[in-house]
Amino acid sequence: MQFTSSKLSIGVVDRDRSEMSEGIVACLSKLHDIEVMNDDIKELQERMYYYDKDVIIQIPEGFAEKCASGDTVIGITQQPGEYDYMYLESQINDLVNRIIKYNIAGYSISESFKKASSTPKSKVTLLDINGNSGQIPGFAYLFRYFPYISIAILGNVLGLIVCSFRKREVKNRMAVSAVSIKRQSAEAFLAFIVIGIFIWLGFLAVVFVLHGRELSGNVNVLYYILNSFTIMVLSLSIAFLVGVIVKKLDIVNMIITPVSLFMSFFGGVFVPLSVLNSTVRKVARFVPVFWYEEINDTLSRYAELPAEAIEQFWSGIGIQMLFALMFAAIALAVSRYQRQER
Repeated sequence: MQFTSSKLSIGVVDRDRSEMSEGIVACLSKLHDIEVMNDDIKELQERMYYYDKDVIIQIPEGFAEKCASGDTVIGITQQPGEYDYMYLESQINDLVNRIIKYNIAGYSISESFKKASSTPKSKVTLLDINGNSGQIPGFAYLFRYFPYISIAILGNVLGLIVCSFRKREVKNRMAVSAVSIKRQSAEAFLAFIVIGIFIWLGFLAVVFVLHGRELSGNVNVLYYILNSFTIMVLSLSIAFLVGVIVKKLDIVNMIITPVSLFMSFFGGVFVPLSVLNSTVRKVARFVPVFWYEEINDTLSRYAELPAEAIEQFWSGIGIQMLFALMFAAIALAVSRYQRQER
């Protein structure tokens, strides 16, 4: 994520008319679009009402004397619902503090302004430790949201289908058909895989359309694809489990939506894993999406995976597959129990 500074359209009412206040206005004009305005309340209100100005600054009388005593309060009027004043207020306070320090050091007010406004900007050089110049590829953000998309879509689509086939009248008709139970199960399994692969390929197509050049030149592209395929398989097992357990079609969405949101929040889809505290991360390890996102974050940090990261990758893939097998096993056990109960 990149941040850039922006200019504000600022109106200034200078009631002090001192060397200090005029110097501050001159310094701010190098950073923003400044217009010195008349002290007319109606005009100021009109300019703010029509969004002609982002911020109105009022420099009070006696401002220069107040600055000498450490009081640098400047009136700032901001558009409702906006927070640019915080950014501007920080700049003003920093500027005034530097001017006062230079003045205390023996410089005149004019010299203090020159030195405060000519402070060189810090130059930051990112060390290219991982080979990606500290940049996270844009497609990594798309892959981050795939678990939510996959669980939500496959869960609702396939969950409804499985739930429909679990109805007593449908099961009875299928039981007396000429097709054996094993063949029915095999064809249902293949249908699940086909639908899952279709959704997965559709997602990959969108990623390649938006970031094709960047993705095709990335060494880790196959790792991204394999990781997304694994979460797709996991989503299929979740959909199958929900479809087997739920008996009413209306309840499928009521279960899939909270499940997908819960796994996404705790797994690092909506909130990056880096900002989660240690306690939440410990709990999140029991959520399969966590391991997907941990792999995705690792892939985004490296231009080419080192040996240790490759081991972590396969470990994360294995854990996701174990979760998928667990959900599928539970679903099969429930299905067998329901068949015997019938």
